Amino acid sequence: MQRTLIFTAILGAAILTGHAGQTRAADAAALATAAGRVAVPQVLVIAHRGDSKVAPENTLPAFTSAVDAGADLVELDYYHAADGVPFVFHDDTLDRTTNACQLWGGAKIKLASKTAADLRALDAGKWFAPKFAGTHVPTLDEAIDAIQRGSMTLIERKGGDPATCVELLKQKGLLENVVVQAFDWDYLEGCHALAPDLVMAALGHKEMTAARLDDIQRTGARVIAWEDKNTNASTIEEVHRRGYRAWVWTVDDPQRVAELVNAKIDGIITNRPAQTRAAVLAAQSR
Repeated sequence: MQRTLIFTAILGAAILTGHAGQTRAADAAALATAAGRVAVPQVLVIAHRGDSKVAPENTLPAFTSAVDAGADLVELDYYHAADGVPFVFHDDTLDRTTNACQLWGGAKIKLASKTAADLRALDAGKWFAPKFAGTHVPTLDEAIDAIQRGSMTLIERKGGDPATCVELLKQKGLLENVVVQAFDWDYLEGCHALAPDLVMAALGHKEMTAARLDDIQRTGARVIAWEDKNTNASTIEEVHRRGYRAWVWTVDDPQRVAELVNAKIDGIITNRPAQTRAAVLAAQSR
């Protein structure tokens, strides 16, 4: 299923742009690896926190929906619980997307202050819609399993050490089949030292300067994923000139998607994967 989804999406795009023959010659096995998927000559659609406009962000329903929508990669965020277990969550506090405040009282409750058992007791779905009541905060292990059934995981580190992430991926046999990204470039450098073949993306925001791009060289990253408002045709061209793939976060507007496609972006992180896929294909058909 994983290979079918990505291959079907790429084939459809290639037909619309007149490159079907080239796509048919692509090595389908390579597309199942992170290196192959990142290098594919089409625009990757990357689901931000899963299909986060359809289901509660960073939960198994959101990941399943993103896979069903045909996302090329599905992004998630993780922190470590107080006892070291990596859990998938975006904020460093539990207040916004769980019932932690109602359950325990207080406010600004840090995820890292709670054990795995504590986090298991939370409802991470009811805030989004009543039908998602009872949805739990998934472990990184669980989330990866859900995504890898039909897509590829883009793991964003919010908190935690390189060794724990790398060891988990080793245990699961997935070092070559996921992508890891972070704003903390020291973390990426640490991952690269432990697993040189791990495909990584260096996240950035604010102005993309030569000094920042120089600094990324030490990380071993193959992708530079930059904030949309500081991404344009010139920055994309410079990223390519330096030998990286260029991704952008976070874009939902179809007109902006078309602009980025025309500027030769390689990947778009979006809250609306199905709509963004349609916008990419529409832009490529013009």
